Amino acid sequence: MRRPIAPIGWSIALHAVLAGLLIFGLSLPKRESEHVVLPIDAVVVDDAVLQAAGRKREDKERVEVERQKREAEQAEKRRQEEERLQKQQDEERAAEQERLEVEQKARTEAQAKQKAEDEAKRKVEQEAKAKAAAEKKRADQDARQRAEREADLRSRLADEETRTSAGFQSLKASYVRAIQAHVEQRWYEPPGIAQGLSCTIYVTQIPGGEVVGMRFGSCNGGAAVRQSIETAVRNASPLPAPPEPALFEREVELVFTPKETGR
Repeated sequence: MRRPIAPIGWSIALHAVLAGLLIFGLSLPKRESEHVVLPIDAVVVDDAVLQAAGRKREDKERVEVERQKREAEQAEKRRQEEERLQKQQDEERAAEQERLEVEQKARTEAQAKQKAEDEAKRKVEQEAKAKAAAEKKRADQDARQRAEREADLRSRLADEETRTSAGFQSLKASYVRAIQAHVEQRWYEPPGIAQGLSCTIYVTQIPGGEVVGMRFGSCNGGAAVRQSIETAVRNASPLPAPPEPALFEREVELVFTPKETGR
């Protein structure tokens, strides 16, 4: 939009026009009846009109400026309000995000705590079960060992009772005599055995009668006598079996004396 010409500009233009007319009038033949007062009056009237028009335009421009100023102020207020609302929304979103993060952190910590408690509880239960199982196993083992000891004790007592009985002792004596006779049948006395010879030997056997060892007890015979007895014992292996398994003795005591003198 083109800006209106200021009142001063109009005044100058009008004066220029009037000056031109005045010069043009002076160049014309002068008449005695002409009077130049009327153009002056016209100039005064036109200047007032122009000034009024200029003031009107100034008022209009001032109103326009004030309107634009108000619009600018209103636009600034709207911008500030929008910024305030945007800032408020950003703060609310930030606060909401922070609240969600705090809640998530609290849930995570609660889950971790619950998991740790469950793991600790499970571990305690496992340890308790393992301890109970170990105690039960130990109790069962103790009970089994106690039962075995009691059974062994009863067996020993029964065996001892059997061994101390007269019938058992008689059978045992017969079993030892059978072994003694079995070995003596294979004993070849060396020449020159003196009267009063007596050699005790302890023969070690395993079930089945196989001889696995021997040792001399008291013996007044020489090396030849001892050698002859050892040879007889080795040749007598295996020894006779007992008539009953309970009569078996791992170590049997045999006594050797000269056959001529008897026993």
